Formats: sequence, structure tokens, C-alpha cells
Amino acid sequence: MKIPSLKIALNENISMLASWDLFKGILIVRFVSLDNIKKQNSHIYYRSVYFAKVVYEYKDSNESKQVKFTIESTPLGEKHVTVEFLDPLDYPVLSLMIAIKKCVIELDLKGELP
Repeated sequence: MKIPSLKIALNENISMLASWDLFKGILIVRFVSLDNIKKQNSHIYYRSVYFAKVVYEYKDSNESKQVKFTIESTPLGEKHVTVEFLDPLDYPVLSLMIAIKKCVIELDLKGELP
């Protein structure tokens, strides 16, 4: 059985930034979990839209925001993940976005998404 490849627009080496303690002073946002994942009904079979609550650590306290993420399958079997924050954020979120995409890919491969 062939598992479809998942592509992220960013270089995979950058995804390691989400967990490096070396950059504590630079990376102030740390991903904790993705909760309350709900799938939006859609008539487009190659596109799945989900809403969820992302929990993250910022300045030694846990915060949460609503996010929308989409998994789109290409005709070649690849999957593209996009993440959109529905609540405004006042700080850099590149590391958080990368961590969310990585979590979504893992959940999709394990078949744990609704």
C-alpha cells in the first residue's frame, strides 16, 4: 500500500526550530497541542477543512487560539497543508505554524482526524 507523500512549503530543516531550546530567546511561542478538531462538511472530495483549538505556551503561560487548517490532495497523490489563525496574534508565529502543520500531518497519516 502506497502512503501519499505530504509536502510542506517550508524546508523540513526549519521544522526543527519549533523544538530547539537553543533558540529560547528568539522563539517565544511553543506548540503544546491541537484540541477539539472538527471537520467542516464539504462537497469537494479532494479538500478537507478542519477547525480546531491550538494550545501553545507563550511567556511561561498556556494560551489558546482558534485555527482553520486545510488538507488538499493533488492529482498526483500529494497532500498540501495550510493553516490559518482565526484569532489575531501579536507575535511571530512561524515556529507555531510549522509545529501545527507537523502535528496535522502526523494525525492524518495515523488516520486520527475526524
